[in-house]
Amino acid sequence: MDNNNSYVIGFHTTKCTGCQACVMACSYHTSKHFSSTSGGCIEVFKHNDTGNISIVYDEQCCDMCSEEQVPLCMQYCSSGAVIYTRKKIKHVQQ
Repeated sequence: MDNNNSYVIGFHTTKCTGCQACVMACSYHTSKHFSSTSGGCIEVFKHNDTGNISIVYDEQCCDMCSEEQVPLCMQYCSSGAVIYTRKKIKHVQQ
């Protein structure tokens, strides 16, 4: 991988169905129990009035499932809404 970039999880809200599979996988990874309301780094909200999906992702909480080859949220997302995104690393001179 490129030393000037870091990879983080990203989301395509237009592909997301609101199924919560990513939320459940993440909660199990972080707390060893399945929960759609607590214990993970991802929250998915479906707005009943519009049908739109909102995703809240806590980047500080996420360890990218370090024991896995691919983060669990990506493995269990059947719609392809969870993706890797590249983030530039800002180097601080010492």
